[in-house]
Amino acid sequence: MLNQFIKSIFLILLFFSSVHATNLINISFIEKITPFIQWPEINKEFKIGIYKNKQLKQDMEFFYKDKKIHKAKIKLYNIDEYEEDKTTNLNLIYFTKESNPNIDLILKKIKNKPILIITEFPDDVYQGMHLGIYYKDKRIKFVINQESLENSKLKASYKILKLAKVIKDKN
Repeated sequence: MLNQFIKSIFLILLFFSSVHATNLINISFIEKITPFIQWPEINKEFKIGIYKNKQLKQDMEFFYKDKKIHKAKIKLYNIDEYEEDKTTNLNLIYFTKESNPNIDLILKKIKNKPILIITEFPDDVYQGMHLGIYYKDKRIKFVINQESLENSKLKASYKILKLAKVIKDKN
């Protein structure tokens, strides 16, 4: 399943610029990983926040048009700074490489809420983020902080845990 996913991504890469291609890979990754994460409750909308990356949000709007995650319509938000009404009701928040280091306030407010936190900096997973994406040997790899994930009342399927590098917080 994952190999087929990677092959289809490679074909799509031939048709997009490098910025859009990278965004497309990350967007596809989110779509493929979310069925293996269990939230305590998902309402009619699956809310995704993208921190400080309007281009990624636009690409997601295009890619996710008419798609669903956990049978819920996808609603996207661009998060420029901490706004409690936007961030605490999310199902997923995505931090890109363009994110700045001032994300501590957001993380402090959502740390134990059932919001999947994905980052493009895998080392941030040791600080309490849930899932970090990176590329190695031309492949998508990811790190999961299972302890932090469970503290947020989220559960990862054993199938996804077998594919990831599973770590704990650095205390």
